[in-house]
Formats: sequence, C-alpha cells, structure tokens
Amino acid sequence: MTNKQKGPKSLVKVDTSKTPKSQFRDDWQEMYPCWRVSLLETVEPFGWHTSEQGELLQVKQRFASFESMTWKQILCQAGYRNHFVSRDRLCADAQKRLREMGQDDVDSVISLGITQKSRVFGIMEHNVLKVLWWDPEHLVYPVEKPNT
Repeated sequence: MTNKQKGPKSLVKVDTSKTPKSQFRDDWQEMYPCWRVSLLETVEPFGWHTSEQGELLQVKQRFASFESMTWKQILCQAGYRNHFVSRDRLCADAQKRLREMGQDDVDSVISLGITQKSRVFGIMEHNVLKVLWWDPEHLVYPVEKPNT
C-alpha cells in the first residue's frame, strides 16, 4: 500500500512573499461617486416619504450629473452647496437619528445641494455615498444667512 497524501492540490504555486494591496485606494477624490441606498430613511423627521415626484426627479437629475464628475469636482470645484458637515454641527434630531441607526461613529456627513434650499445627506465610505436623508427645508444643517 502506498502512502498517498490526501487533500486538495493547487495548480498554481502561491507566492507567500507578496502582500495584498489595500482594497481601498487613497485617491478617492479622483474617483467617480457611487450611491448606496440601504440606509435611506423613510421616516420622520428627514425621510424620503415626504418627497414629491418633481423633487425626486430633481434628485435623480442632480445625481446623474454628479456621476460624470469626480468627488474632487463635486466637493471642491462644484461650489459651496456640496460639502462635508461635521457631525456635531448637525441639528439635534439628526445627531440623535445617527445614534439610533448606529452610524454615529462618523466624524462628518456629506451635504449635496439639489436646489437652492433642498439637500441630500449621506455618509461617505471611500467613494461611495450611503444616502440617508432628504432635507427639502435645509433643517438637518441649519445655517443662518449673513445680513438676515
């Protein structure tokens, strides 16, 4: 009887001296945006359930235009309407909602301007924006305009 070694055999010899590259690239600003909607809120106070068809069409068109831009173009070159917002500068309801969702470990969220007043908020994860809230009245991050 021969002593055969049992088990899987590899057709390719694995080079153990190589180390895997990071799955995330450091140049996320040069990448194009992706959208994730699994955290999209459909409840008060900032839920998408209050949006009307016309508003949703505006969001769709705006997001479609963003898809042809890099994050650097969206956040730095597209104007002041698209920017990071520190978590502690959000309204109390938004901060509370982040805690309830288990997403309060982020330092900031992204605010994307859809119209002069309305915003979409989300959490940036590399080049993917996890879409959270529809804010047609600019309540998530209230800002007082100068000279008003």
